Amino acid sequence: MQVMWDDIKRILNAYELSDEMDQGEVTALEGAQSAVIVPLFLAAEELGILIIERSDHVKLHRGQMGFPGGMMEDRDDGDLLRTAIRETEEELGILSDQINILGRLKTRKTYSTGITVTPFVGSIPFPYTFSPDPLEVKSMHTASLVQLLETVQRKDNQFKLPPPVYSIDERPVWGLTAGIFTELAQVLGPVL
Repeated sequence: MQVMWDDIKRILNAYELSDEMDQGEVTALEGAQSAVIVPLFLAAEELGILIIERSDHVKLHRGQMGFPGGMMEDRDDGDLLRTAIRETEEELGILSDQINILGRLKTRKTYSTGITVTPFVGSIPFPYTFSPDPLEVKSMHTASLVQLLETVQRKDNQFKLPPPVYSIDERPVWGLTAGIFTELAQVLGPVL
């Protein structure tokens, strides 16, 4: 389904990014940079997304739903895309040459830690023999983009979390991850 990936790449390349971030409180991690991959795949002619539940062993965002990725390291040579791909390979075992980068979304800053997060959208093969690192990933979850969009709760919600909140396998997707997903859905509206 190369046509869909080409369409998504064209849409993302035409998307005007604005990396405006709330300043919030200054934290010890202020200015730290990280990157994630928003992994998309095709299954039964539907566009799907993969979200992970972070393990209880990681330092930040324990037990939260998110996208694979992490902090920039010296070996990334200041390249956030390299960070995102390296972290995705480490966390899920997806070989770097199996991740097709389609574009990126706006950089955000986490409210609680002040870390900047740059999301890159990439297609991954599916099905795939994933090898999640149990020290970083508690579980993996997939859904069609359309189905995940239908779970949005924009006001009070069963999880008692600030909206918007999405739900995947009865787990809440909220905060920065929900913001990235909302932006992705808006940008990709023409192909959903």
